[in-house]
Amino acid sequence: LPYLEFATALAAECAQYAVTQFRLSQPWRKADGTLVTKTDEAIDRLISSRIHAAYPDHLVLSEEQSTRYNADVEYTWVVDPVDGTTNFARGLPVWGVSVALLCGGAPVVGVVDFPVVGERFTACTGCGAWRSGEAIHTAAATEVDDEQILMKCTRTDRHFRIQTPLKARILGSAAYHLCKVADGTALAGIEATPKVWDLAAAYLVVVEAGGLVQTWSQTPIFPLAAISREYGGVSTPIFSAANASIMNHLVNHAVPHRA
Repeated sequence: LPYLEFATALAAECAQYAVTQFRLSQPWRKADGTLVTKTDEAIDRLISSRIHAAYPDHLVLSEEQSTRYNADVEYTWVVDPVDGTTNFARGLPVWGVSVALLCGGAPVVGVVDFPVVGERFTACTGCGAWRSGEAIHTAAATEVDDEQILMKCTRTDRHFRIQTPLKARILGSAAYHLCKVADGTALAGIEATPKVWDLAAAYLVVVEAGGLVQTWSQTPIFPLAAISREYGGVSTPIFSAANASIMNHLVNHAVPHRA
């Protein structure tokens, strides 16, 4: 599993660098309104340089540099240098480095390293999902109640009217929300405006842990389109769930608001 080993070591290196900058990096707004710091940019450059040195034929799709996907290239690395930049900049410990490898537009390796909370999630196609070296699985529960958790983003309620007894939690990192579905902490999750780099690695972690991830319209997220396209402005509402029964509950109880 050389790709997984490479991605794990790379994410760990970058996560440890980010720890040295935690609470020290001042954010500013990009053109799309999202926050970025010098740490995001430095890690993005570091990851790109490591990948290009090790795999010169591979491309990199990243939040802070190259946001265009080339469907003609077999292998593409999808990178979010700091998932949870607002948390990172403001001092909340839930943030991580996300590294995924796509083959033919679909994730085959995924690593998300959350160094401050001490959790590293890894997955590869057909090999299962792991949290800090321990195999993980989604929750077995098929019924929802008010003792179970729904992860959601800050924009979820603007986009959906949700009627569920599940208790909502907003932790500020799309990748962490997905990973918490993967390890059974939460039964489900809703992300209203995620980008491909928010999802690629954590998506595979959920799927390999036995869960489901799909758009709210019940279409698959991966593989990416078979045409080259720009992904910088593309966001897609997604649902994640421990199993088909929980996904069915989400689909039937999260109604999109109409403009």
